Amino acid sequence: ERKREKEREAVVSTQSTGHFSSSAAVSSPVCCNMTIQPETPGIPDWSIQVPSPTASIPLPGSTLHTSNSSASLLTTSSASNKPKILLMGQAKSGKTSIRHVVFHKMSANETQYLESTKKIDKWDISSKSFLDFELWDFPGKFDIVTYCQMEGKVEQIFKKAQVVIFVVDPLDDRTGSNNTVEKLHQTISLANKVNPELKFEVFIHKSDSLNDDQKQESIREVTHRISRKLINNGLQEKINSSLSYKTTSIYDHSIFEAISMVCQQLLVSVIQPFESLLNAFVYSNKMEKAFIFDIHPKIFVATDNCNPFEIHTYELCCDMLDLISDFVCIYQEGELEDKDYILTSSSINLHDGKLFLKQVNRNLALICIQQGDDCDASNHGILEYNFQLLKNGIHSVLKVANM
Repeated sequence: ERKREKEREAVVSTQSTGHFSSSAAVSSPVCCNMTIQPETPGIPDWSIQVPSPTASIPLPGSTLHTSNSSASLLTTSSASNKPKILLMGQAKSGKTSIRHVVFHKMSANETQYLESTKKIDKWDISSKSFLDFELWDFPGKFDIVTYCQMEGKVEQIFKKAQVVIFVVDPLDDRTGSNNTVEKLHQTISLANKVNPELKFEVFIHKSDSLNDDQKQESIREVTHRISRKLINNGLQEKINSSLSYKTTSIYDHSIFEAISMVCQQLLVSVIQPFESLLNAFVYSNKMEKAFIFDIHPKIFVATDNCNPFEIHTYELCCDMLDLISDFVCIYQEGELEDKDYILTSSSINLHDGKLFLKQVNRNLALICIQQGDDCDASNHGILEYNFQLLKNGIHSVLKVANM
């Protein structure tokens, strides 16, 4: 009896302490040679590295913190001094879908089940991001004129705002209705009186439903109607430099590129130093392109000016960030404390070059691409040394900017 009892205890003990090694877990589903390990001092193994189970890239699908979820400005005032980005437009134009795809990591196909926004939603973006601002999502049926006739309401909305994103559905607007143009004109008129420095970004959204000819025609039609309305009311000269247009879709990377351009307007104090550091890094290491990404929302904070921006290069970098996040999702259990996170280092071999990801801090990562002729194994030590200089420079810039 005692012998059988000891055997059962030994079996239970073995089951409780047994675990899979990271390399064994990855080798079966992946056809290429991969190792999983955190970044270590010195020259790392650059064959292909994937983050360790305790890496700090946030899990896809993590929700952001909201202060007063679905809070209506009619009853709740905002005491926050953070800069604001206002998301406006007609009903069913895709405003809430943009917010969920970019900042909540929702897939584009799942957005069709979202309910229409009933009240003004105010979201604090800083809990999972390097960026620190509030995003206000306005319902499509929101009457800006009636609301702002209430005393103090114009200042409450626009005084601390940095950018207004006005979303236009070109298919809906081609019916000949002037509701969209009129609503944008009213918004610009009211905002310009309170905050003349406010920027306006018009997103001509759902561009994936149009072919190239239809897309160009819709862009010309929408921009012409908006410009004509502003000229007739004497606003064209006042906001000409503050108004820009972008075509976007949640089904490709265009929405992330457009939101990146908007968010960079909130980072004026660090953009120029970041670009200078990236220029030196790209030139020294013969990189094709380099980006500094805010990891969770997949927004690029800065890029170099050595080579022109190309969308396919940006898409490669975004796909690598998604890949690494998916691997972390497999091995990481729960949320990590600030003291527990480990910086991640990864590289992926391409048929004509190499992609590198080097995490700078908890929220920022460098992603760069190098052509095949320059991917010499003997240069890996120099690359690692230059990255440490770049990381130290970024930390110094953030310290001076108090970020």
